Amino acid sequence: MGKVFPPFKVDIAGALCVPSALRDARSRYRDGQISLQTLRAVEDAEIRNLTERLKSAGMKVATDGGFRSYDFLEGWEGIRRKTNTALSSGEELEVTGRIGLLHHPIIDDFVFLVENSTEEVLPKQHIPSPGKLLMRILRETESGCLKSVYPDLNVLLDDLAAAYKKLLEGLYRAGCRYVQFEGVKAMLTDEAARLNNRVLRERPEGLFVAFHAATDMLVRLQGADAYFLNYDCGICDRSRLLWFVREREAVFGFVLSYYPDEDELDELQAKIEEVLNYIPAKRLTLCLPDAAGMLDSSDADETRQWKAVELAKDMADRVFPV
Repeated sequence: MGKVFPPFKVDIAGALCVPSALRDARSRYRDGQISLQTLRAVEDAEIRNLTERLKSAGMKVATDGGFRSYDFLEGWEGIRRKTNTALSSGEELEVTGRIGLLHHPIIDDFVFLVENSTEEVLPKQHIPSPGKLLMRILRETESGCLKSVYPDLNVLLDDLAAAYKKLLEGLYRAGCRYVQFEGVKAMLTDEAARLNNRVLRERPEGLFVAFHAATDMLVRLQGADAYFLNYDCGICDRSRLLWFVREREAVFGFVLSYYPDEDELDELQAKIEEVLNYIPAKRLTLCLPDAAGMLDSSDADETRQWKAVELAKDMADRVFPV
């Protein structure tokens, strides 16, 4: 495995902009013009390009950019979409039996990422948080169908916790040492918070876990190594979370919701210096924005993204001690 370990001065908070070649391949696949195998070949090529470009840009962390086209839930036993339209979204889910995990394809994808990374970078896997997955199942499944399999919600929580434990163990055996749970825009309930904490508690020893979510979710976590927050979000309670992270001696991930311009660096530095009143620089990481919220990224978005990588490195030189 790599010779580096988080926290990094500059990290990646989520998905990156989808390159034009992959956007085109997805469109042609939806239209039935190419096969799934051909689409996967394009994904593989773009992920190879991404890892090489991240390394060339001086990044110490590598991801697949969220370039894989399948739904994360497709890898779970006992649950499926009612329709099987390629790359579709929003269909109702169907619970066909007790939810479990045999071998999730994300493990094979992580192996591919490792094979296309070098010792100078650390491969990182992004995964929907347990609580986010729970709320999606509850929201997108027909309630009668779900209750026929899970009349007791606690049994569903047990099965999800066991499945996540197997998934994290499988990733760990594949060499993964850094996972980020994505919980942004996830509904916060007592059950979701309890499930998140159980999975954190039962993860493999030596697996570094960052959690990207809103303040209300993050302050209910127990045992995360890093807490990533969209710092420019108008509804986030910054000081509350900063005190929380400081007391736990954890890492704080400073995430923006957009790609900044060069003339915004002074303002950005002032915001980071606010954080440094609470969090020492050795436990601060600057994170590239998550492009997953973009409805359809463009070539211009991709250009701004790579410019943001350069600006993040410039900002790191300003705020971190040599």
